[in-house]
Amino acid sequence: MILVISHDEDIHARRVVDHLQSMDQPVLLFDLAELPDRATLSIEYAADARPRIDYARAGGERYALDRVSAAWWRRPQAPDLSSVTDANAHLFTANEWNEALNGLWRLLGDARWMNDPGRDDAASRKAAQLRVAAELGLKVPRTLISSDPQRVRDFVAARGPGATVHKTFSCTHAVWRETRRFDDSDLPHLDTVRLAPVIFQEFVPADADIRVTAVDGQLFAAEIKLDPGSAAAAAGAVDFRPNLGDAEVREHALPEALRERLRALMRKLGLVYGAIDLRRTPEGEYYFFEVNTAGEFLFIEHRTGQPIARAVADWLAGVSRSA
Repeated sequence: MILVISHDEDIHARRVVDHLQSMDQPVLLFDLAELPDRATLSIEYAADARPRIDYARAGGERYALDRVSAAWWRRPQAPDLSSVTDANAHLFTANEWNEALNGLWRLLGDARWMNDPGRDDAASRKAAQLRVAAELGLKVPRTLISSDPQRVRDFVAARGPGATVHKTFSCTHAVWRETRRFDDSDLPHLDTVRLAPVIFQEFVPADADIRVTAVDGQLFAAEIKLDPGSAAAAAGAVDFRPNLGDAEVREHALPEALRERLRALMRKLGLVYGAIDLRRTPEGEYYFFEVNTAGEFLFIEHRTGQPIARAVADWLAGVSRSA
């Protein structure tokens, strides 16, 4: 059985599940938020060292998780503990589930992981990604990650007006911030970086943003270019994500030397899957920004026809494809 650890509203997970079902592969979309009220989990040791692991839904469906052959660590949720209203009981219950589920992942050691949860967690750290990328010969922008307002002022002043961008470590649906240019309107707010560190980077001019979706050595590269006549381009947009409707997206041919460095990056980080963000300058140089270990890919697949979801499904099913 193949385990896709996400939730039903994740359209990327659903697309891969659809591919797997069309291949007659047994697959479970494993939503941890079904626990504890809509499902139960049991790990039982009996006569030997290999436990029996049962996942049972309230509707009667049962799944033997000890038979999982491959797992996709896509968008794991947390058990829904909203029914536990006492603060101390809530903290205790959350910790108990955390212990049980982390034990479960380690019990699935015979399964092939995309990506192994421990490696996924370590590889997702943006500060560490930049070092690994630079060590492998990828160009990275000058970067300051800081909660010190004066260090930030010095960094911005050294770059000059309009030459610095700022961004967050992560985004959620509730709190989402695109990458933005630092301008004079930000100066009065600089002291607030004491509350939480912010990523500041030199602005890298773009001929095109490049999204490279890596699936076990296969690299699906696409270039994303804003229409020069669009409102977003006229406003000096530096982040393609809010402006995809105004962008041209097409397949991109990466230089072979860069392809090998990106494959080396994925190996070094221990990742099978990753969405890599690059930028190509007007001079033709490529800068590395980050790897998202659960980055979205359907907007690339829809606009370019690259079969990324099928590549993910093939890997989970054990179907060999040439890189």
